[in-house]
Amino acid sequence: MKKWIIIAVVLISGCNGGVVDKLLKKSSPYEDYLSSLESTPLSDYAFVKDWKTAGESVLDDSLQITLPYHEIGYFDPRETTAMLLRYPVEEGNQIDLALHAVSQKDAKFFMDVFELDIEDQTMERIHFADSSGTISYRVKDSGIHALRVQPELFRGGAFALGIAYQGILAFPILGNSTSNIASFWGDPRDGDARKHEGIDIFASRGTPVVAASSGRVRRVGDNRLGGKVVWLSNNQLGYSQYYAHLDSQLVQSGQQVDVGDTLGLVGNTGNAITTAPHLHFGIYKSGRGAVDPFPFLQGLSLPDETDIADSTHLGTPAIIKASLANIRTSPSTASEIIGSFDQNTLLKIEGKSGDWYRISLPNNQKGYIYKNLAEKIEAPIKEVELNPLDEIWEFWQDSDPIAGDIISGKAQVFGEFKNNYYLETSTGIKGWWRIK
Repeated sequence: MKKWIIIAVVLISGCNGGVVDKLLKKSSPYEDYLSSLESTPLSDYAFVKDWKTAGESVLDDSLQITLPYHEIGYFDPRETTAMLLRYPVEEGNQIDLALHAVSQKDAKFFMDVFELDIEDQTMERIHFADSSGTISYRVKDSGIHALRVQPELFRGGAFALGIAYQGILAFPILGNSTSNIASFWGDPRDGDARKHEGIDIFASRGTPVVAASSGRVRRVGDNRLGGKVVWLSNNQLGYSQYYAHLDSQLVQSGQQVDVGDTLGLVGNTGNAITTAPHLHFGIYKSGRGAVDPFPFLQGLSLPDETDIADSTHLGTPAIIKASLANIRTSPSTASEIIGSFDQNTLLKIEGKSGDWYRISLPNNQKGYIYKNLAEKIEAPIKEVELNPLDEIWEFWQDSDPIAGDIISGKAQVFGEFKNNYYLETSTGIKGWWRIK
């Protein structure tokens, strides 16, 4: 929990993405590592090519999470794998990601954040982690982002990943919070002739209205709708803030203010004269007009941490123990079903978030399954007899068959997938027996 408090303090003190933008002019640690591999004689080795392929192919994965999110995950150091998690973001939020190694303390994990172009389904890298294993960035446009995590070659093990979010602005009424908002963006106004372009925060008359960020007071004035108003600009953030219906204004045009400085007092001037005292708070983006202020004001939202003790099953083969189980795109029963699979279907547990396992199937399809629907393989589920004409494939995909006397005889079955058995022969050979 301490690491999240540290991140929150740093972010509230003024992180706005500028440092990250400068970093993006340089290559990322992922790119530097890949370049170092490809510039040596190792570039022709299969494990280097496999590592590159893993990082590129995982961008097609469709796992989706909602924030905040926490998981205990596992990368098998013997395999070249990567993970991709997609998540929705809102303009005005700040996203905080932190990953730390649990079992292999010296393992290096590469973290890259991508922005998804919904229209053409392409991805562009927008942020990456440095050696601290953290990323903090401001969301400039609502949409879908994706986090890729990949360990260096022959390293990995268990890790803890947390993703939190918060608004980039402080709350504009002293002592209040989003629970005091009674009218939201888009609510109908004037008999639905127009839409509400802000939020209304109700408070007692005379309650201090404070600057949601540092900046310059652009205008102090009076108008028919807003009554007594204050406009505050922050060029670094790129937004203007509008404070309306004030009982009194306590700043002057051109004045520089810091976050938390009092701008005025809550009232009901302008067209709010018949309503209870409240602040109309709006946010405007140059060239776009009004935007929804709510995401800008959300408090720090931290995920419930998954207990490290839940990592005992990670990286191990497991089977579905229910007669039928759904694999989903997200750790939620409300998410899309990838497929329904029978009892004894083989899977690998790669992570755990709350009450859900993040898994991969033998065909490398990824998803989530509720923890009570899967169990670690403790013993064979059945025994079969093989003959020299049978064939075994070491991997579900991209492998040559093994046949002959070396596999004939009794074999122990440890799981199934698409009517094929994963087994181990009496001679110790493991693989898939494709039932004819």
